[in-house]
Formats: sequence, structure tokens, C-alpha cells
Amino acid sequence: MLNRYLLSGCFIGSAMVMVASPAIAKQALSPREVASIAKSTVVQIVPKDNYPGSGVIVGSYKEDGTIVYVILTANHVVKYNNTEYQVITPVPLEGDRRRQKISISTDKDIQRLPGVDLAIVKFRSEDKFNTATLGDSDHTNEGSGVYVSGFPNPDLAIRKRVFQFTSSLVSGRLDGDTVVGEEDTAVDDGYAISYTAVTRAGMSGGPVFDVEGRVVGIHGRGGRELDEIDENSLQIASQGGSQETGSQSSPVIKTSSEIKTGFNLAIPIKTFLKKLAPNSIYKLGMKFDKSEPGTVLAFNNTRGGNPKDPLNTRITEEEPADAAVEVVNQSPKNSTPSRPAPTQVTPPRPLPTQPTPNQNTAPAPSGSRVW
Repeated sequence: MLNRYLLSGCFIGSAMVMVASPAIAKQALSPREVASIAKSTVVQIVPKDNYPGSGVIVGSYKEDGTIVYVILTANHVVKYNNTEYQVITPVPLEGDRRRQKISISTDKDIQRLPGVDLAIVKFRSEDKFNTATLGDSDHTNEGSGVYVSGFPNPDLAIRKRVFQFTSSLVSGRLDGDTVVGEEDTAVDDGYAISYTAVTRAGMSGGPVFDVEGRVVGIHGRGGRELDEIDENSLQIASQGGSQETGSQSSPVIKTSSEIKTGFNLAIPIKTFLKKLAPNSIYKLGMKFDKSEPGTVLAFNNTRGGNPKDPLNTRITEEEPADAAVEVVNQSPKNSTPSRPAPTQVTPPRPLPTQPTPNQNTAPAPSGSRVW
């Protein structure tokens, strides 16, 4: 008997009958694989006089023979013009295996996007770094698995800023349902995706990854309990009282000891892409994959799961002895950043995937143009 899953067709009489192979859903990356992508692309952004934040490298291109790396972050991380900023890079792919501390120009290297809490930051380096792929945030809905990463501020237990990688499911979309007769005011500064991953001050501007390791949002706010809600409270909250860039005080808001609700917010990548001028995604060397994410085989340690790789794994960085930060003042050389190195973790029983659709089709831009 012919196996219909192995043969594309068979002869019956003189006619050819085509038999379609069954569609098989692609498999998502393991948490360790996504963590590897995050660790090689997430940066620290450190102002001289204010609270630090995080960001993610999403593109690179050459300018006058120099490699320029493009970081996407939250605008409130770099909102001050009267201070100096430094980018602390990931560990370079080659050469000196230490993070680099690179000064940037406030006027030339920071581009703030109007109407949303987003900004593009550029830095130049002769070292090679990975760039993260952008994903279609329209697929990031309630129940979708996401990972949040960044460099939170020190606390009583962790005394320095180290890379953190947490996970959860998407709990809601603020840009979803509306009520007849009521004004839709849920989305403020672009924040529309909510989730319950652990976040801390200092992680603002850090990426939200989907289960394919693609950036689908930029983290920037953490919900906090309010004992009393009034117009002044809501206004201050919208101006940064819930942002996660440091120990910001909000004296007008009466809180329950600044207790976080557990819900956190990110700006969808689609919101960012709509702010770009035509062809900017190519000029800035970005990659956009609009395909749907794969299937997660296990969400916890229960039956069928891998106890070494649960979705809710929290991965922290153990700094190697040679991973110290080095201040760089050298001029970049003419070099091209390499493609991300393949990870060594093999997901259990990978299945064949369907052909990937066109991955570089960005949504039609609207509003103000960037670069």
C-alpha cells in the first residue's frame, strides 16, 4: 500500500491524483534559545545624572565605512537632552569578550518618536553584535507566551545590574474591545500589551520576545495599586509615575506602599513600524518576520514538559571572569556584523516547518516619519 504521507501523488487509471501532505505546525524555540537571543542583543542605557534603562539592538548598517547599530528603547529612558548617555553593549561576538561602554551623542544619536513612548538610539562600534528580528505583534494576544528581558536596578539581594530573563503569558490587549458610548482611553503613549512577567525598575526599554525569539514589544510600565484615584493621580501616572526606570517618587498618588499589581505593559512593535518612513526598515538594517509564532510543546513541568526548560524559566546572567565592562574610544573599522550564531540547544523532536512567508514586509507607515 502506498503511504500517502510520503508520496505526493499516485496514478489511478490514466489520471494523476495529487495528495496533499498534512499541514504540520512549526515548533517554537525553547526558552534557552530565546534567552540566548536576548542575552546577545539586549543593552544597558546609562545616563550620567538620571536613572538607567535597557534597550535592544534591532538593526545595523554602514555609514561612511563605519558600522552603526540601531537600538530600540523607551523614550523616557533617554528623555533628557541636558545629560550624557552611555550604551553598555552585549558581549561582542569576536575579539575582546568584554562588554563595551560607548558614549553617544544626544543630538545625533537619539531619535524620539512622536505620540508614543519610543526612541531609536544609535551607536558606532568596530565590534560585531547580533541584531534581534522584529515580529508581528498582531499575533501577540491573550494567552500568547512572551519573554521580557533587561537590566534591572540593584536590590537588597542582587547588588549590581545583571541581565534578567523572565516569562509569562499575555494577560490582555488594551487596544482590543471597546464599549459603546464610552471614549476609548485605555492606550496611553502606545502601551497596549499587558502581561505578568516579573519586571523591575531599570528594565524599561527592554524587549518583549515571542516564543520564536522575535521582538514583539518594548517594555516600559508596571502597574501599581492606587488607594485613591483622582484626576491628578491619573495624570501623573500617565506622565511616568508607573515607568520602570528607577525609584521615581509620585507624591500626589496615594499608593499601597507602591505595591505593583503584577500587570506590566509594553508597546507593540506594529506601533513602532507605523512610525517609520517608507523603506526605513531596510535603511536601518532591520529584519521583520510577520509569520505566526510556532507551537510551544510544554508550558510547565507537568506531563509532557521538559523540566529543564519550562516556559516560566527565569534565567539570570552569571558573569564570566572576562566579561568586565571596558570603555571604548577607538574608531570603528570597516566590518560587517555577522549573522547570529546558532545555539547549541536542540529542541525535542523538531518537526518540519511550512515555508516561511515574506518576512520583510512592514506595515504601511502612518503619522510622523523617522529617518
